[in-house]
Amino acid sequence: MEFFKFKKQIIFLLSSITCIFILCATSVTNEHLKYGIPGTCSTCQTLFREGYVACNDTSKKVPLWVAYHLTKEYLSAGTEKRANYKFLPDPDLAPDERAENKDYSKTGYDKGHMCPAADQSRNATTMKECFYLSNMCPQWPKLNRHPWEQLEAKIRSLAVKYSEIWVYVGPIFEKDTATKAFKPEKELGHDNIWVPWGFYKIVVFQDKGQLTALAFQYKNQDETNDIPAHEVTIDEVQQETDLDFLSNLPENEQKGIEETKPTTQELNKILD
Repeated sequence: MEFFKFKKQIIFLLSSITCIFILCATSVTNEHLKYGIPGTCSTCQTLFREGYVACNDTSKKVPLWVAYHLTKEYLSAGTEKRANYKFLPDPDLAPDERAENKDYSKTGYDKGHMCPAADQSRNATTMKECFYLSNMCPQWPKLNRHPWEQLEAKIRSLAVKYSEIWVYVGPIFEKDTATKAFKPEKELGHDNIWVPWGFYKIVVFQDKGQLTALAFQYKNQDETNDIPAHEVTIDEVQQETDLDFLSNLPENEQKGIEETKPTTQELNKILD
């Protein structure tokens, strides 16, 4: 009995190592993963879309991170209308691994896009895939429709200003003080969709030849529209999520970028 248990653990370990190796190789060629893969897990499935890549946790039924490359050209090509598309269960996930529309029904939470629809309007495929529920998290309406939407719009303006940007976005879950395991604020629907404590958003771009990164954190509740008030370091996001961003950079450069953030004055100049 112990032998079979040990054998099962070895198979799982080898599978995990193989998965990480494949993902790392993919990050070299995938446009959305230029700066690396933030992480994966034993219950995660990485979903490669035309407009983004999502690491969906099939136990929580939400993405742990969504990464996408956004350019000025992609935005200028946008002609698809949001009203023509509907939220859909992800066809690449099994029924017991995914969220369904009914899970959100009468819960008081929005289906909050991680990769925004307004960033994916360049063609029918990117727009349709953007509405898969694997790109959604339960989001408090007064956050989703106001401060978070304002942040999304400001980040789009950075893609225009700097020609191209890379974005990482996803949920933040609280950790149990005793076990340090992640826990939901609550669970929604028959499929037990995890409601996050908050959300992070990281944007990376070149500013006059200098690699620059911004990070923001919002609680999943009524929030202010003051974007600078939500600025944090990437290192803070990593501590909250156990993810590792910008892993494709040399260690010293990665460390320097992740531990610092612009002053409010510098941030306002960037966002201007």
